[in-house]
Amino acid sequence: MPKSLLILQPEGKRLKVGVGKTILDIAQEAGVDIQSVCAGKGICGKCRVVVRAGSEYLSQASRVERVVFSDDELEKGYRLACRAIIGKSGTITVEVPPESRAGLQRLLVSGVETRVEFEPAVRKYMVEVRRPTLEEPRSDMDRLLDALSRRREIRIERICLGALRRAPHAVRSAEPNVTITVWNNKEVISVEAGNKQTKLYGFAVDVGTTKLAGYLVDLDLGTIVAAVSSTNPQIPYGEDVISRMSFIMKDLKGLSQLQTLIIKEVDKLILEACKHAHVTPDQVHEVTVVGNSAMHHIFFGIYPGYVALAPYPTVLRDPIDVKASELGVDINPCGNIHGLPLIAGFVGADAVADILATQMYALDDIAMMIDIGTNTEIVIGDKNKLTACSCASGPAFEGAHIKNGMRAATGAIERVYIDPDTFQVGYETVDNAKPSGVCGSGVVDAVAEMLMRRIIDSSGRIKTELGLPNIRVKDRIPELVLAGASETGSGNEIVITQEDIRQIQLAKAAIYSGISILMRRLGISAGDISKIFLAGAFGTYVDPQSARVIGMYPDIPLSRVQFVGNAAGSGARMALMSIEMRRKADEISKKVDYIELGADPNFQNDFLNATYLPHKNIDLFPSVRRLLQN
Repeated sequence: MPKSLLILQPEGKRLKVGVGKTILDIAQEAGVDIQSVCAGKGICGKCRVVVRAGSEYLSQASRVERVVFSDDELEKGYRLACRAIIGKSGTITVEVPPESRAGLQRLLVSGVETRVEFEPAVRKYMVEVRRPTLEEPRSDMDRLLDALSRRREIRIERICLGALRRAPHAVRSAEPNVTITVWNNKEVISVEAGNKQTKLYGFAVDVGTTKLAGYLVDLDLGTIVAAVSSTNPQIPYGEDVISRMSFIMKDLKGLSQLQTLIIKEVDKLILEACKHAHVTPDQVHEVTVVGNSAMHHIFFGIYPGYVALAPYPTVLRDPIDVKASELGVDINPCGNIHGLPLIAGFVGADAVADILATQMYALDDIAMMIDIGTNTEIVIGDKNKLTACSCASGPAFEGAHIKNGMRAATGAIERVYIDPDTFQVGYETVDNAKPSGVCGSGVVDAVAEMLMRRIIDSSGRIKTELGLPNIRVKDRIPELVLAGASETGSGNEIVITQEDIRQIQLAKAAIYSGISILMRRLGISAGDISKIFLAGAFGTYVDPQSARVIGMYPDIPLSRVQFVGNAAGSGARMALMSIEMRRKADEISKKVDYIELGADPNFQNDFLNATYLPHKNIDLFPSVRRLLQN
């Protein structure tokens, strides 16, 4: 019978299903959390989902759904999971929104906190302005600018139209004082009646391929007042940047489509953060944005197609400043949107923000930063020299392309331990829920444990000849059972297959080969690295010992490994709060040497050697060799 591929977001679970079943049935069988108070009878309306792609392969909206949803919601793809039936074979992408579930995906928001001298680009000044008279009928703005001229640092060059429109009402209000908001000491972007100096906010956002993380900052006090996050709504159009750029290259309308999605999602995050802080989006006067080069270009509506083609040039490297009204970002219309500078086609503003947050640019000793994701950025160096590359590590570390893989959401197996004597598997799950799949950190743990218990060899081959009860061959593919059917939320077993191991080998080989090439270019060895900064959600939750055992990064003491969380978000906040950090970011983007791995003559050989566990040359990993010898 023909099968459909159902992709459930934000977990990223891929399920091959036959026709006739509802999305709710399939999700529950797979252990994906969807509320259904009425047990699928179509009464409660709690199992709302959004069909992002492939709606033509589902049944038409039922009478119940036409009552529950407005025409606009139905047009946007809203369905009740208990009433949406797989009608024919095809690929269907369905998002389960937060309001339809009890457990949520773990989205990393926090990151290393680096102190900066507080000097935001946006400032408010209260001035006293006299009303015009017949003897002195000067324009409102002349009188406002005269009042501002006492501030030596301010040299007004232009006035935003939105500020001009507010000025006459502000000047003629009952209050004698007027508050003027100035951007970068040269542009008036708001005029308000009275003393509004304390109502000044900015928003920093990390636009990742998979997730978004945003931070509302009080630009009067320099404090974070709210942190929010969500999954990237562009995922249905491709889980990696190459897929999304290909979508745009096939149809130029795709750029507008993906840009609109991301702008609307940022607007939602801003509104959510503002509600939490009891402020309005109109009080937000600046947004700083970081992301990889493709996400950066799409956010600003810049065609990213040539980034995907050799020699992978970006359209621009410099920082960019755009009016909020021009992009349609829902803050003060005259507010500024600041994009941090880029380094190269696949090393973007997020890498610049990582370097800012970790302060690698100022270190005396050599350090390494690895921001692990679908696209992994690696930077090595010190205050004298920084070198970077990008690796196509793929989505395996986020649970994609793994048989029972999922993102780090409720029920995901995130830790795995195999008893050296009995070979029994132990595990921990996100939120201590019944297991429903395995996320990236769990897969890495499983592969590392299998290697240390000699269940697999250095090539990654599962040793079925050992005759262990939890090792078997199913459909000609060897696999290890992590959790039996009686243990899981879905009643289905959770396994690690031979192909899953292969996916992890390819992903970690991409990272290690990139590191090898950078170290060779710099003429250094593993012993010269004083610190490894692990950034990103996967980099934060993965066990550093397991990552070292499989050969993801060089064999250095674990005491030198430092988790820095969402360092890109931290760098975005630093740029929001400090003009000096923006200047520093620009210096960094010019200073970093970018290495294109594909152009290195040793890349293929390095990659193939790194596919072994931990490496074809075991002498590069003495600590792992000792573990395997015990």
